[in-house]
Amino acid sequence: MSHTTIPSAQLDAIFTALAHTKRRGMIMTLSFRPATVSQLASEHGISLPAIHKHIRVLEEAGLILRKKVGRTNFVTLSRKGLGEAKHWMIQFHTEWGTDKETLENYISALTHAK
Repeated sequence: MSHTTIPSAQLDAIFTALAHTKRRGMIMTLSFRPATVSQLASEHGISLPAIHKHIRVLEEAGLILRKKVGRTNFVTLSRKGLGEAKHWMIQFHTEWGTDKETLENYISALTHAK
């Protein structure tokens, strides 16, 4: 099994950011199109002060990018952060069958090794 080289702190930030329902909803919205901060707040029923906190968490995790044009903040999805989470999770995908089959194969191997 190959092990990921993504720093642990980065993975912690990504999974912490994705642990919140509102932030996952924002990621879903941004997966279809960029949005302004105000649009995200309105669409997700979040106050402007709260949306800025969520955006900061997502931005620090590398899951979104923010660009200020004049007085308007635009945000878009950063596929790099999601790719890092995917890369880390995919290393646990097995080609040996279902979870039950994998467990049964392991138990069988242990019993036959004795």
